[in-house]
Amino acid sequence: MPTLSVFLDVPLAQKLEGSLLKTYKQDDCPKKIFLAYRVCMTTEGQPWVSSVVPKIRLQISQDPSLNYEYMPMMETQRKRERQRHRQREKQAPCREPNVGLDPGSPASPTGLQAGLNRLGPKADFKPLSHPGIPMITLKELCLLIFCWQVGGVHTVGDNGAFQLGAQFLKIWRKDSRIVYIISSKKDGGQAKHGHPFPVIASPSASDPQTHSITCLPPFPLYQLKGGCVPTESHGLVFQDMGFTVCEYSLWDSKQLCMDPNVLLDVAEQAPHGCIFVIGNIGDCKLTQSQWARLIASMKSKQIFPFFDIPYQGLSTGNLEEDTGFLQYFVSQDFEFFCSQSLSKIFGIYDEGVGVLVVVALNNQLLLCVLSQLMNLTQALWLNPPTRGARIITSILCNPALQGEWKQSLKELVENIMLIKEKVKEKLRLLGTPGSWDHITDQNGPQSYLGLN
Repeated sequence: MPTLSVFLDVPLAQKLEGSLLKTYKQDDCPKKIFLAYRVCMTTEGQPWVSSVVPKIRLQISQDPSLNYEYMPMMETQRKRERQRHRQREKQAPCREPNVGLDPGSPASPTGLQAGLNRLGPKADFKPLSHPGIPMITLKELCLLIFCWQVGGVHTVGDNGAFQLGAQFLKIWRKDSRIVYIISSKKDGGQAKHGHPFPVIASPSASDPQTHSITCLPPFPLYQLKGGCVPTESHGLVFQDMGFTVCEYSLWDSKQLCMDPNVLLDVAEQAPHGCIFVIGNIGDCKLTQSQWARLIASMKSKQIFPFFDIPYQGLSTGNLEEDTGFLQYFVSQDFEFFCSQSLSKIFGIYDEGVGVLVVVALNNQLLLCVLSQLMNLTQALWLNPPTRGARIITSILCNPALQGEWKQSLKELVENIMLIKEKVKEKLRLLGTPGSWDHITDQNGPQSYLGLN
């Protein structure tokens, strides 16, 4: 008698491809070219890698002193960090440490001193450092300041921080079951209703996948719930954990620019206690009055921000400027999570190094949150790969290598802007009707052309 498989009812999963890629694959034109790559490409058609990375890869592979045991937990690691700190004080140059990022240890990034001085640590306080990756690393990444309210956890891949953060919020914020994902992505998931600004209501009894929708001011927004598939990978993470996911686009396809009013109106219409996953907010260029309006809405409704920084430094070429918006939220006493991918800005896409940064109101709350996140990391991935962390640490601990890395990052941004200028000029020379200034007005490695 043949044995029946327990997987007979498992269907083949649909590929989560964007509409642009689907159109590209269906096009029979032999001269077609796909521009929407997820990584920065060189003129040779290869993924961009910072010039310092190959040197460090070789150095690490030939270093016999590296320790490849499991990363220690926080208390043990703190002791080792204090010992290494004392050794560093005796030695002039900073060398690459013998471990990478700890999977569950506190991090202390820096960069937004203004606005946080009034929240300065106690006189006898020593800031939390990220064991295995020296303070200079996250300091130079300009995320936050050494502060008794800030910590972080090493995560895996681009979505590891969202996986960890969503798991924490599911357990400890049970009243927050609605997640709004607000980004510059133009094409989103397709809900069954085409209304531009939906209000979530209960599904009908006859069809649990349909929803009662009330139209509000016409913004290019869309709702995802139930059987709808989010287009942002973050949305899939939250949806799989039982959250109601709503995706909204900041990109105005008619005006060909980012529309900050979308973010403001979503904040004013969102329910109390929801979660905001916000990406590219720095590109919205909010005015002071708009910032005040946004902060007031989020504070009054106790909205929890979860920021996404996928490529710090690639928007403007300035590490601090790309994360300057965090200063405003910290100075307004917000608690939040922030996901940061470090792989893209070093060109080590296959390493998948990320950080989940936590900002709490005080050090006691921070330690409680970090302890729970540490427990979750033990179940999710136990010990993250350390080679990518070692590469980053080695570069940022060496002033010469750090300067070379920053220069390579600056050259990459300049090349991106040059390509945009060439595209705009070519469209002008071809006599293409309309203005194409929006191509160069957009920051970052990805831009919308505005072509039909």
